[in-house]
Amino acid sequence: MGNAISQDEGFLAAIRGIGARLKQARRLRGWTQVELAARAGLSQNTISLIEGDARGGDLAVETLWRLAWALGTSMDMLAGMPDLRG
Repeated sequence: MGNAISQDEGFLAAIRGIGARLKQARRLRGWTQVELAARAGLSQNTISLIEGDARGGDLAVETLWRLAWALGTSMDMLAGMPDLRG
């Protein structure tokens, strides 16, 4: 059972950094929050909340998928879990 707790903690730690990874990926492409929002079909406010870590653990899978697709990356890379890739 101790292993399950450490896995949960690892997952939460990875998710907490999603805002910074999103911001970095967006900036690497030279996009504003408005541009990313338009490409992902989301609002600029949603992008701002995620980048500010006001959203993270409650981030919907569809939202994460839209962001990854718009950025040309995978959901696991954006979520900070590249070791999940096979």
